[in-house]
Amino acid sequence: MTAADPHSLAAALAPADPADASWFPFDVDVKGGRLQWLRVDETLIAESAFLDPRMPTAGRPQALTALAPVAGLLPPDAAPAWLWHTSFCGSTLLARILHLAPHSVALREPLVLRRLSDAADAGLDVAPWLPPLIALLARPWQPAGRVVVKPTHAALNLARHAMAATPEARALLITSPLEDFVISHLKKSADTLAKIPQLAERALRAGDLPRRLPAEALQPPSALAAAALQWAAQRELVAALRAQCGARLRVLDWARLREGIEDGAVEAAGFLGLGLPERALRAHARACAGVHAKAPARRYDTATLREENAWLRTQHGAAVSEALRWAERHVLPALSPGALRLDA
Repeated sequence: MTAADPHSLAAALAPADPADASWFPFDVDVKGGRLQWLRVDETLIAESAFLDPRMPTAGRPQALTALAPVAGLLPPDAAPAWLWHTSFCGSTLLARILHLAPHSVALREPLVLRRLSDAADAGLDVAPWLPPLIALLARPWQPAGRVVVKPTHAALNLARHAMAATPEARALLITSPLEDFVISHLKKSADTLAKIPQLAERALRAGDLPRRLPAEALQPPSALAAAALQWAAQRELVAALRAQCGARLRVLDWARLREGIEDGAVEAAGFLGLGLPERALRAHARACAGVHAKAPARRYDTATLREENAWLRTQHGAAVSEALRWAERHVLPALSPGALRLDA
């Protein structure tokens, strides 16, 4: 990657080197105009479930610089491949599969994109900072290597702007059926369930669904009902993104993808133009599909997932059915035709 004046830019960002992918843009304060860098390596990227404060960063070099100088960065020769998602849909697993060193590196939920999405949700103008920060994330880790970027689902409010800022990039977007999405929340802690209404409101603010919803839809009676509302709001964002991107974006249904993850991974890599060797990719997909994507030391596969969901349906069937009926009555009728046809 080059800059308008690489020497002055490097000086402004010292000790971080903007041309070195291992100087990772870890955190950003848009309002304060600061950028935090973290010195990482490919092993840390591969082993960290998410690129946020949960990473083991103790002892690693860090730097805090002004944000303004990065505005002079130019995009790398190769655009990133995007992996958007609506959460609870296997996106972390697919990102792990598409991380195939030395050919590709997958950045799973970098914190800087969450910070930008938070700032945008709060009404701040993040347009000047999105292209240069994407450029930093897209720096190759190896000669001719590719980068896959998987933002957090909360950053769907940035998706249309990010795709516009990277017109050469292709994207996958993974989503899941409503019932699967609702049931998946039953595996989460009480603290996570308590955040669902806020996540639903965030997704609603990013689109135009609220103006079509009845008042009852904005008062979900339970956490699971709020999850159904979040699902609907996210589908509207996905539909708008697909309308904007056309053939550059492909929507994948997790319920189908998980039943043929090996072939799905090959097709996904081909669509994104990653150039991954098929034999190695298939072997890597089999290995990744046999463990938990967020805890690789734990054995986990599609059969285990089906068993868990069946047990949850048995134990919480009444609560799930109640949430689904509420959504069918108050929320789903307001969905646009594009959101209803995402799986077509």
